[in-house]
Amino acid sequence: MKSLFLSISLIFMVVAASQLFAQPPGYYHPGMSYDRAGQGPSSFHVERRVRFKQDQDASGYHLRILLQGYSPESIQVSVDGRSLLVENQEAHRVENRSERSYSFSTSSSSMRRRFRLPWDADLTAMQRTEKEGEIVITLPYRTY
Repeated sequence: MKSLFLSISLIFMVVAASQLFAQPPGYYHPGMSYDRAGQGPSSFHVERRVRFKQDQDASGYHLRILLQGYSPESIQVSVDGRSLLVENQEAHRVENRSERSYSFSTSSSSMRRRFRLPWDADLTAMQRTEKEGEIVITLPYRTY
């Protein structure tokens, strides 16, 4: 009887201790990996990416700027000497308000890429066309 009482009390102590040291879901333990993917997307992290494709045909040179997460209006394209400069600078602020609290998070992003232009590209006739998710810069061949 005494051994039965000791084993039941030992089981009770183990269960009580495991409940005492249990942490809420999502609690970060030092030394362990922390994966937020199960908690849904964060309002702070937004997937943004810019890819570039260069090609040429009979009409001239083309630079395609493929946008993911950026609006075409936020990308500036300018000529700098014999280079084409593609830039973007943005700042974001997300505010969360309720009756009892207020919080905000800020982020900023910038991108700058320089492309050397061929000697026979006509910089004065550069054209920019915008489509959904894409900017196309066309530089016709220089006529002599």
